[in-house]
Amino acid sequence: MTTLSEQQQLIKALTKAQKEFPTMGKTKQVGVGSYGYSYLPLEQMLSLVTPVLLQNNLSLSQGFSYTPTGETLLVTKLLHSGGGVIESQLPLFISSRDMDNPKKNQTHTWGGSVTYQRRYSIKLILGLETDMDFNMEEEEKVTDKKEDRIKRTPDKPKDEGEPIESIEDKDYGKPISDTARKTVIDKMTALFKKHPDKKNALIDKFKKQYGITTKQLSHADIRTAEQGQFLTIAINEIDSTL
Repeated sequence: MTTLSEQQQLIKALTKAQKEFPTMGKTKQVGVGSYGYSYLPLEQMLSLVTPVLLQNNLSLSQGFSYTPTGETLLVTKLLHSGGGVIESQLPLFISSRDMDNPKKNQTHTWGGSVTYQRRYSIKLILGLETDMDFNMEEEEKVTDKKEDRIKRTPDKPKDEGEPIESIEDKDYGKPISDTARKTVIDKMTALFKKHPDKKNALIDKFKKQYGITTKQLSHADIRTAEQGQFLTIAINEIDSTL
C-alpha cells in the first residue's frame, strides 16, 4: 500500500514528464484494401517516452493477470522511485472469430492484439493522445506503404517539363517548436561528443530520409515535429546499441 506522500511524488513527476514528452506523430502508414490509417509503433513510442520517464525517476511495467473466471487482463503499472504506483487493468480482447479461423496464424493474431493493447494502455496511463481509429484485428494483415507522408514528392507530369517540387517547396507536417528543436539539437550534440564516429551516419540518414541535398546540415533543416521525432528515435537507437 502506497502512502499519500508517495503518490503525490509520482503525480508531480508524471506532470513534469508530460511537459517534456516530445511530439509523437504517427510515423507508420498501413493499408487494408481501400482502407488506410497511420499510427506510432509500440517500439518507437517506447523509445520516445522511456528517456523522459527515467529522467523523472519513473518507469513502466506490463504483464498479465487473471480474474477468478479465467479472463486475461493486461496489467500496466507506472512506478516512481519513491514508491508511488499507478496501475491499470485492461481485459485482453482477442477476436474468437480470428482465433478459430484455421486460415489465420493464431500466434500473429494474439501478438497483434497484445501489441495494440499494450500501446493503448501506455498512452492511457501517461495521459497521451490515443488513436482509437486503429483496428487491432488487422494488425497481422496490413502491409506497409513504401513512402511516409513527409517524404512524398509529386510525380512529374508526363507531358510537361516542369521540375518536380522538392521537400523545401512544401509544408510537410506540423512545424517544430523552438524548444523541441533545441532539445533535439542538444541530444545530437551530446551523442556526437560521446561518439563522434556516428555523426556522419546520423546526418546522412536524416538527409536521405527527407530529401535534403545541401552539403551542410543546419539547425534550420529541422523544420517539422516529425523530423525532430525521427532524429530522437535514431539517437535513442544508437545509444541503446553502444
